[in-house]
Amino acid sequence: MRTVGLIARREITTRLQQKGYRISVGVTLLIVMAACIVPSFIGGSGKSKTYDIGLSSMSAPLGRALASTASTLHITLRLHASTAAQAQSKVHAGDWDAAVVGASIIAQHKTDAVVGLIEQAHVVAETNGQLRQAGLSASQIQKALRVTPLQVTTTASDSSTQRAAIATIAVVALFTQLITFCTWVAMGVVEEKSSRVVELVLSSVRPLRLLAGKLLGIGALAVAQVTLLGVVALVTANAAGTLTVPASAISTVLVSLVGFVFGFAFFAALAAGLAATVSRQEEVSAILAPVTITMTACYLASFTVANNAGSVSSRILSIVPPISAIAMPARVARGGVPVLDVVAAIVLLSIATLGVVLVGARVYRASVLHSGSRMKLRDAWRGEAVAPDVV
Repeated sequence: MRTVGLIARREITTRLQQKGYRISVGVTLLIVMAACIVPSFIGGSGKSKTYDIGLSSMSAPLGRALASTASTLHITLRLHASTAAQAQSKVHAGDWDAAVVGASIIAQHKTDAVVGLIEQAHVVAETNGQLRQAGLSASQIQKALRVTPLQVTTTASDSSTQRAAIATIAVVALFTQLITFCTWVAMGVVEEKSSRVVELVLSSVRPLRLLAGKLLGIGALAVAQVTLLGVVALVTANAAGTLTVPASAISTVLVSLVGFVFGFAFFAALAAGLAATVSRQEEVSAILAPVTITMTACYLASFTVANNAGSVSSRILSIVPPISAIAMPARVARGGVPVLDVVAAIVLLSIATLGVVLVGARVYRASVLHSGSRMKLRDAWRGEAVAPDVV
């Protein structure tokens, strides 16, 4: 364990000392924060909209109707007395959103929201005038125009919408981080082979210990980064008002971390074993194709769970490994998941991970010192280990 710990520390230290890695983490944090903050400006722009409207001296009733309508719709208005010439120039210059001169509305476009607002207020003002002409008093007019608003019933609650957003975020975050750090593992293995550093290391360290230390070091760094990104995203979104973190978010974060740990071990062991069969960096992408395709399939299947968590197919997908590494956190985020399903998913995923780690370790052990052309998986599986001292 001391040897494995030293190798893991070397992996962590090496990554942290790389300027490119520190920059990428910083940029990722900024992107996450921006993604959480920007919707608050976009979504809140309509609520804080202020309209500047010019009115001629003959439009006093319309001004009162506009003020009443704007108050009902929670819109801020600034009304300006104007002449016809002034209204035309102000609207054309963009200083005012619209103006009313006589029976005409001056606006830049017919489809502007302010046009609809003025037309609605115009109907109210004209109705008031006609009712007064009919002999109704002010109290009678107010009573006649008092309308009970329709009650709005939504099919999805705000909390379910928030849970769906967290589920989607969990799927995307887990997939991107898994594919990133598994690629790191593969690139590190090939880099050590091409530079022949692995030959020096294996002169005093057994291959399986080297692999274990590499997976442990990069895995610890990956978990720390995922946790940091998740905490920053939730705190920023909650502070910006774009996402109200429900109580289920805690269980989602915990299950996501467990899923990420096992998912990383599963795919990183495969990536390390496959990468050990090649000796050049240019071959990494091709050799990792099975791992990338499998992770992408899990990613796409997890969206089915995130969007339809209550179906039987979603329940099966969230339990079957390795899909469960991404799908189960998404299902937990939607809520209502039996504890037995979570336990079953973790147990099955841990068993599958153990099997894949043993397979990947065997291929890595037999291939890591092989140089030259790509080593076939069948030869790596059937052949004797390059380092026979491995237990």
